[in-house]
Amino acid sequence: MRTHSTSDVDSAYSLETALPLMKAPFQKGVICVDVTNRCNLGCSNCTRFLENQDGYWDMTPENFRSAVRSLREYPGVIAMIGGNPAMHKEFELLCQIFAEEIPEKSKRGLWSNNVFKHAELAAATFGTFNMNTHGDTKGTESLRDLYLRTNKKGNLFMGNSLHAPLLTALKDLYPEQQMWQLISQCDINQRWSGTIIQNNGKLRAYFCEVAGSFDVARGEDFGHEVVENWWKRPIEEYVSQIQKFCPGCGAAAKFKGSLDNEETDMYTISNLDLVKNSEKRKRKTILISEARTLELLDRPITSHQKSINKRILIIRSRLRVRSRIKSFLQ
Repeated sequence: MRTHSTSDVDSAYSLETALPLMKAPFQKGVICVDVTNRCNLGCSNCTRFLENQDGYWDMTPENFRSAVRSLREYPGVIAMIGGNPAMHKEFELLCQIFAEEIPEKSKRGLWSNNVFKHAELAAATFGTFNMNTHGDTKGTESLRDLYLRTNKKGNLFMGNSLHAPLLTALKDLYPEQQMWQLISQCDINQRWSGTIIQNNGKLRAYFCEVAGSFDVARGEDFGHEVVENWWKRPIEEYVSQIQKFCPGCGAAAKFKGSLDNEETDMYTISNLDLVKNSEKRKRKTILISEARTLELLDRPITSHQKSINKRILIIRSRLRVRSRIKSFLQ
């Protein structure tokens, strides 16, 4: 079983040395807009901590318009995500707003496990898709239909997914230097996205989609105000979020977690407060006290999304070219 070794630790690592290696939202190919925490599934180790939240919420149409409008100049994909966005009470209106605010269809993304009755609307509205049924039979039927309607655009993953545990706080398992070394190489920071989420009715921006989920789940507010072009800020402006959320997250450890349909949450003591809601829902929970008891993945925790990652790599290449041109002209 492969585990982390303390002998591999660079003793010079700290927040200050990790920060230059981390990516800001403008350096990535996708930014999410979380529109609801309603979901038809209850996956293990969910990146949105849906089973760890109190009650349901939906982003207001007014807030959604403001969110996507702030991203008008963003060159990558703007991903409508949840929960399951198709379960938003005003999904049709959100689609209308999206098309009005972001004319380029290829930049309008939908991340969903089941679109229910909305296949025709989704095919007409979105140009990029991340479709993951998590092995659910009804979701597979729904998304296969959408996949064919869109001429097989985007990613369709119909099997079960292995979800790495995010509630296994690094600060509970590793010395500080090793913790920051792992954070500097976090798959979610390097490969996934920042997000806009509605937090207690207010729009808030985060450098990392999981950071936003932690904030909402705990009912706190460490988000940035969503203003025009907020996503252009350098990573140094997110230090307070990095200090708050990264040590309490397990993504960077790359632990092998549980299959999505096992509905199991793994955690360490610092996240016991969030797990209490899991236990109220009669979910299986596993307390982890030592890192050496967990096996490591031999791949990025984000790697099953092959075609989406291909699109992201194309966008990142474009961003690098633009950056070089800008530097050359200065």
